[in-house]
Amino acid sequence: MYNIVLANSALELIPNEIKNKIRRAKIYKYDILDSNYHYKAMKNLKDREMRGRPDIVHISLLNILDSPINHEKKLNIYVHTYDDKVLTIDPNTRLPRNYFRFLGVIEKVLKGERNPLIKMEEKTLEDLLNDINAKNIALMSKTGQLVKPSHLKNFDTFLIGGFPYGSLVVNEDKITGELKDISIYDKGLMAWTVCGIVCYALSF
Repeated sequence: MYNIVLANSALELIPNEIKNKIRRAKIYKYDILDSNYHYKAMKNLKDREMRGRPDIVHISLLNILDSPINHEKKLNIYVHTYDDKVLTIDPNTRLPRNYFRFLGVIEKVLKGERNPLIKMEEKTLEDLLNDINAKNIALMSKTGQLVKPSHLKNFDTFLIGGFPYGSLVVNEDKITGELKDISIYDKGLMAWTVCGIVCYALSF
């Protein structure tokens, strides 16, 4: 089995510190932070450039769930969020293709409503890696060691940043597995593209 973790993902409920600055729009009725609609309110929010992009998680999960490696039941899928929540995604999950319907599903999960296919826990990224017994971990980065996609089968766990800007930081002192910075292209790629390439490489 392989593990894919969308790490530090820009998916969270609207933080309390900016709730009073947000006016709910008719088109956007969700309590999930989205920089497209909450840009002004996020102006002074810590790490704002890394937050408020649930669309990255949505598109990435659609790519992962429809990959051959997932259809073959050889993949564990996790979303670790900016505020240290972990969503375990059942491989049989059929996410809504529509973005707003996706937000409706995820909002309920983040608020603690039980979903048989998406389990939420409060957990750090390092705790997740230890809990799933990740041994050979590839941190996918544009600055990592450049490898061919065929080389990815040497790893059991893949960390892919689920945010638009910034770097993914892992406290290696708190994990038991071996972590390596890996790149599959000499330029930056969107998270959903990396997910697609990783899943394809593991499938064949």
